[in-house]
Amino acid sequence: MAKFKKMFLALLIVTMFSGSVLIVGCGGGVSEEEMKQLNDLKAEVEKLQGDVNKLESEKADLQKQIAKQDEMVKNYQKMTDAVRNCK
Repeated sequence: MAKFKKMFLALLIVTMFSGSVLIVGCGGGVSEEEMKQLNDLKAEVEKLQGDVNKLESEKADLQKQIAKQDEMVKNYQKMTDAVRNCK
């Protein structure tokens, strides 16, 4: 009796697995419209990634300009302090 239950359980598992494979495998694939939508989305993602890269580059340039101007301000402050101390 126990052997029969084990055999029945194994057969049930195999049947369920086979059924799920058949159900998933017979999906019909991707339609042409879905493929076009996917390609459009990929193109949009690439464009947006390009925009992000461009903006990050601009941000880096602006940060360099700010750092340069901050350095100039510090130099001018040192110069004004030196002139004030000379008096």
